[in-house]
Amino acid sequence: MKKAKKIIDKLLLTLAGIALFVMVILSVYQVATRFILNSPSTMSEEIVRFLLIWFGLLSASYVFGVKQHIAILFIRERFPKKIQLIMEKASDVIIIIVALVLMIWGGYEVVNLTWSQIAPSTGLSMAAMYGALPVSGVFIIFYAIYNLLDKGELEAVKEANQEDGGERV
Repeated sequence: MKKAKKIIDKLLLTLAGIALFVMVILSVYQVATRFILNSPSTMSEEIVRFLLIWFGLLSASYVFGVKQHIAILFIRERFPKKIQLIMEKASDVIIIIVALVLMIWGGYEVVNLTWSQIAPSTGLSMAAMYGALPVSGVFIIFYAIYNLLDKGELEAVKEANQEDGGERV
């Protein structure tokens, strides 16, 4: 499972990096055509918009996977380590449910609804933009399952309890 996580981490970073690079190049091109040539490129603006959505959702998936997302910890940290672990695992289950319902199922529905809508400048289906929802949902669910099955946190709680002379987990 760790090997799969490393591969997915690299994949998400690579895709997000490529999207960012292409967005920068297209944005510079957009500015150049607008101000130097006096003929703005509408196609580049639309592609940047599509890429921005993919970049944002893929990056959010990666950040979730490396546990660097925004979290409100001041309540959780008031509890013993064992309760904190239970709260974290419960939170992973809730995240799986939310990602499954909102991102995958909801994203799939949006993709189906927008399949026939065509973006004006590129001629691409709007489903290509909304496809980022179910794709990122799959990655978030993978990371949540990975976190649920992670034994490292359980070992840390056991060590903390033994050091404190507390009960065993």
